[in-house]
Amino acid sequence: MHYAETVRETHEREFLRFTKITADARELAVDPRDLFAVLELDKRTDRVLPNGLCMLPPRQACQRGNACLTCDKFATDASYLDEHEQQLQRLEALIAQRKAMFHAKTGQEMSDDNVWLEQRLTERRALEKIIAALHDPPLAGERAGVQGAGTTARPAYQESETG
Repeated sequence: MHYAETVRETHEREFLRFTKITADARELAVDPRDLFAVLELDKRTDRVLPNGLCMLPPRQACQRGNACLTCDKFATDASYLDEHEQQLQRLEALIAQRKAMFHAKTGQEMSDDNVWLEQRLTERRALEKIIAALHDPPLAGERAGVQGAGTTARPAYQESETG
């Protein structure tokens, strides 16, 4: 039991080491210790993401599929910065590849209003905003993080639908 307690203390200390902030660089309104307690109680592996955390209440099901970057229940911090930067690079490569394939098939450039491209551009804006916030000097310290990073990167028509 001594070792189990030590692991839990280490996990909590590492989690609390980073401040969680919103996409517009405001500190998260939730006490980090409360967030840690919820995550510990929940222990749902489907809420732990490779690039952050899902803060969707335990009894709610996610209807967004893999659109975490544009979800207001998504939170991340500086410990995931490398993953976000790699994800942005992969996304840029995917966009370039798909644009080239589209051009080869149709002989035309893919327009920004293409449904697939529109969603990828929204993801790119969200990733760029997350990375910029985590690189910001006052936020790049040990307690830096972001919540709902993609919500302000959504197109205007989506923002008006949510309120």
